[in-house]
Amino acid sequence: MLRHFCILCIAACSLWTAFIALLVVACSGGSSGGGGEEADGTVKLVLGKLQIPMFDSISVDVSAGDMASIHISKKSLEDNFIIEDIPEGENRKFSVKIYADSGKLVQKGEAIADIKADEIITVPISMTALFGFLRLEVSLGITNSTGVSSGKLTLENMEYDMQFENGKGIFNTGALPLNDRLVLDIVLYDSNGDSLFTGKKEIRLSSISQTETIKLQSHQGSANVEVTPDTTGSPPPIEVEIPSISRPPKNYGDLFFTEILVDPKVSGDDFEYLEIYNPTVDTLEFLNCRVARDRKTTANTYRFDIPDSLIILPMKFLLFGRDSVKETHINYKGLALANNEQSLGIFCGNIAIDSIFYSNKAENKFPITRGKAMQLPTANHKNRALGEYWCLGSSPGREAICQ
Repeated sequence: MLRHFCILCIAACSLWTAFIALLVVACSGGSSGGGGEEADGTVKLVLGKLQIPMFDSISVDVSAGDMASIHISKKSLEDNFIIEDIPEGENRKFSVKIYADSGKLVQKGEAIADIKADEIITVPISMTALFGFLRLEVSLGITNSTGVSSGKLTLENMEYDMQFENGKGIFNTGALPLNDRLVLDIVLYDSNGDSLFTGKKEIRLSSISQTETIKLQSHQGSANVEVTPDTTGSPPPIEVEIPSISRPPKNYGDLFFTEILVDPKVSGDDFEYLEIYNPTVDTLEFLNCRVARDRKTTANTYRFDIPDSLIILPMKFLLFGRDSVKETHINYKGLALANNEQSLGIFCGNIAIDSIFYSNKAENKFPITRGKAMQLPTANHKNRALGEYWCLGSSPGREAICQ
């Protein structure tokens, strides 16, 4: 059956636009003995916090009426480069251009600065975005329970295929014109090529300013330009939501263990805990569910029942802890975790939703260490039966932080 989904546009659709400040630190160049000839100044440029999709190159031009123009360009944001022999003086114009999408000029800006001895000045450059880019993210869940196998975005007579990245389907467009009416048309398909989801949205791209920085430090002789990409993340993408429902867990892998503390530093079992994760796009209801050493056990020391009133939201963690564990969603009694090896499962009725066997034996050794939990990064879920894909750490209720 064909279903529809909605598109949420966040922060005017993720344009990469820059605001650049030039910090100029000028030092006296001095003069020669009798001729009064002024020495060349050195300017160090540091271009930071840049993240441009489909980046091709960046260029910087330095010019003035009393000096020869200087032009530099770089096809990487990772390496430093040098502008040499920039004279000190007035009305130095710094022009920055950023190219992307096979050589298309996507941003430009310029500023005028007087470089004087022993002064520090800041000159703002407003980088004008000439084109924008779109990034659409479709939350599919780690296990992709909806069965989406491929997708296609149609935009301005261009088609873009969906890529998969850790539980999400991603569409990245080429450069798009600003302030034009654009219509997004998306179809997601199953493995047979049949349509599972469709969506359409009209948008209009406009500029979004981000804070960018070029720092110039004047010395004598040459200019060293350092270019550093933004590693703190990109502007918010467009988010695409697939319809979800509330239902009981019904399939193996609808839930799985992600963190287990079997041997706390303190004595006794009161500080043990278990963490589970919902990798689906649905809200899961715990109806007749339990955590136990095996499917048939009835002994309280080998199991605990999960309250029927409890739910776990899509792509969220749930923490079960003994009485002394803080910040748990549910405190449980009964089940004690063995320190060396043990079977452990999540069961709803007669259905096994997840099961593992952790052990300290060499043939499938789990990282069992006193005082630290075993953690499974969610990206490793397909290999969770193998101890080598678990790590040591402690981040209850959150994604694994391996130590």
